[in-house]
Amino acid sequence: MASQHGALVVLGSGPGIGSHVAALFASRGFNKIVLMSRNAERLRQDASFVQSRAPDAVVEIVTIDLADSESVATALAEVDERLEGTKLECVLFNAARIGASKLLEWTPEQLENDLKVLPPLPPTLALLNHISNEVAQWAIPHLLKLAGEGKEGYKPSFLVTSGGLYKNPFPDRFSLAVQKAGQYNLVHSLWKAYNSQGVHCALIVVQGQVKKEAKVTTPEHIAECTWKLYDQEKGKGDLDVGIVDPDYNK
Repeated sequence: MASQHGALVVLGSGPGIGSHVAALFASRGFNKIVLMSRNAERLRQDASFVQSRAPDAVVEIVTIDLADSESVATALAEVDERLEGTKLECVLFNAARIGASKLLEWTPEQLENDLKVLPPLPPTLALLNHISNEVAQWAIPHLLKLAGEGKEGYKPSFLVTSGGLYKNPFPDRFSLAVQKAGQYNLVHSLWKAYNSQGVHCALIVVQGQVKKEAKVTTPEHIAECTWKLYDQEKGKGDLDVGIVDPDYNK
């Protein structure tokens, strides 16, 4: 397929949501895909997967540690170089620290580390640099510039994967619930600030295990829902899309 779009940058690539969204967007006309995560070997596997679904797409990989401010700054500067004139059209932020973190047992230091990966709650101002000051502040100017150019067919978007923990926390996933609540708050603020300027800031709220055997929350279905969220009319897009597996509440 001939290129119809600019570049997609995926922060938090992996064999589930990240690589499947990248593959679908590439197959539907995105000119360049940049995959980012800490694991270089997995990034190479993800790149091969995307390339197999979209042979004509240019697929780049950049390692990044979202808990390390210096790594974030270096990686984003590298992305700017890799874009090589291709317009940044869409960013998918798909990173989280997944694992047990029991309420009243998780130490402040552990919570601080986790919050460096995702946008934190407003009171934790010292940690805002990792997403709002570094990732969003890097991406939004690119997207605003593209929106201002009014290029036909382009839909500048900042998309973030989330989950139901932001409003229905589990005590055994205390840290992740705090991360998701802060993330939801941030994206709401971004939507209020930039949607009217032509940049679609939105959430993909996944409730259920992401796996091929799931009834609803398969990587392929989530990728399709993400495309539909991206592909809405510029300036009128939804704030979020909810994807709930029937087994989630069990």
